[in-house]
Amino acid sequence: MPVIRVSLMDFERLVGLTLPIHRLRNELPMIGLSWERDDHEGFEVEVFPNRPDMLSPEGLARAYKGFICIEKGMPKYVVKPSLYDVYVDKEVCEIRPCSVFAVVKNIPMDNEVLKSIIQLQEKLHVSYCRNRRKASIGIHDLDKFKPPVRYTVKTSDFKFKPLDSDREMTIEEILKYHPKGVEYGHILAGFNKYPIIEDSEGLVLSMPPIINSDYTKVDVNTRNIFIDCTGLDWKTVSSVLNILTTSLAERGGEIYKVRVSYQFETPFGIIFEAPDLKTQEVKLSLSFVNKIIGEELTLEDVSEFLARMRYDVVKCSEDEVLVKVPAYRVDIMHPIDLVEDIAIAYGYDRIKPEIPKVFTSGGESYVERFSSKVRLIMVGLGFQEVITDVLTNPYDLFTAMRVKPEPTVELENPKTIEYTVCRSWLMPCLMKTLSRNRHREYPQRIFEVDDVVLLDEDSETGAKNIRKLAAVSSHSEADYAEVRAVVDTLLKILGVDFHIKPGTHPSFIDGRVGFIEMANGENLGFLGEIHPEVLENFGLENPSAGFEINLELIMRFKGFGQKP
Repeated sequence: MPVIRVSLMDFERLVGLTLPIHRLRNELPMIGLSWERDDHEGFEVEVFPNRPDMLSPEGLARAYKGFICIEKGMPKYVVKPSLYDVYVDKEVCEIRPCSVFAVVKNIPMDNEVLKSIIQLQEKLHVSYCRNRRKASIGIHDLDKFKPPVRYTVKTSDFKFKPLDSDREMTIEEILKYHPKGVEYGHILAGFNKYPIIEDSEGLVLSMPPIINSDYTKVDVNTRNIFIDCTGLDWKTVSSVLNILTTSLAERGGEIYKVRVSYQFETPFGIIFEAPDLKTQEVKLSLSFVNKIIGEELTLEDVSEFLARMRYDVVKCSEDEVLVKVPAYRVDIMHPIDLVEDIAIAYGYDRIKPEIPKVFTSGGESYVERFSSKVRLIMVGLGFQEVITDVLTNPYDLFTAMRVKPEPTVELENPKTIEYTVCRSWLMPCLMKTLSRNRHREYPQRIFEVDDVVLLDEDSETGAKNIRKLAAVSSHSEADYAEVRAVVDTLLKILGVDFHIKPGTHPSFIDGRVGFIEMANGENLGFLGEIHPEVLENFGLENPSAGFEINLELIMRFKGFGQKP
């Protein structure tokens, strides 16, 4: 979890009080932070992933002022009409389609404010933005370029001067030699054109998600800034923009909308103005609050605690309030999130613990015990465990693996195109992991022990989970013999009688693939060398070999972990 550094003097300036460090050490953890360390200049706190709005001194001070009752209710931010335009070319749709922009003017810039802006950008990148893959941020001096701005694409021979560089470099050179290009270049791997943001005269502002240009660098003399947020998910880029603009507004900055014209359809149409600081409204019942917290709070109590946590509250009935959630609170998804904030304002130390009336004796299931045993064996065989998402998409699951699509468990209302179905096998998830780690050292040997989800008409839910093991080895000499040796050793340790039956599988090279059959004739899984087309689909250059095994068949056949 990200740790932020806060200057005590700057924090006191934002809060408007002289604050002894021991008071902050006691009170800040009560609003959902972990105190790390302090010195005579300031302090460091660890911010939990659900509160990206507190990744800056401004956001932290905003929350703290409510907690100690200096300011209550939702902060009011004025967003002035658009004076600026951005034009988005259709070619970026296939690379990095989501983009929103904003302007913040008259920022009282000094060293502390500049450090805060840079820190917020970096901490959002490593946490909420998933290391720039899901979203990335560019911050520019508005007075150093000429609007309108265009978000377009360029070929690898295009030149500009990257941030803090002493010379112009081509995009190809940036990706190969610049530290940021080396670190984040894998995000754009597989494309022959690259996103560029430029002004009306062709001056480059940014190459998202890699690096900004040096031409529009922000410094202590900057007063007006232009923000770009680009990425793969509309909710993420919009949320990041809201966090950034409202944080700067806490410094006294004036927010201006930017009108964005797209050459393709978006969820907001082809013309959209950002930032959108519209509030979210959530209904909350008093009975639900008291049931969860276990106290007897009144409606007035609940309204007061919510106001301290920076919400606006409107009474609907004797048991219900309408809560208005500020745009920067991107973590509020359900009434239970509001109950958590009420408990924070009320004070967890005031909630009386109770011994549950029902006592049960729990324990690890036999599936988990057996899975742990398999994990230990795989680690002993030189593989590193990874944990991937159960949700994926049809392209990764079928098309990229050269497999014919089959019915899967689909999400009714997916939020992103990356996560629309539940995985039916593990191998595609491991290939995706290798694809995202091409810039890491080889050999790479990874495995996963986890569930896949299959349709099942006999199940109450229409689907069932199956525990499987998959592993892939990727390096210059990876082959069938390597994974065959791993499978032999693994199943020998587990005491499984088996043989390998030759066969074909679209994801593997013909003649270098086999199916694992148990002594009772059941198909346990498969192994082989990954087909070159699959490697190409995932952008992998090294040969790779892997296998996948149904662990539940072994458990059922051998009786592992079952109680006598």
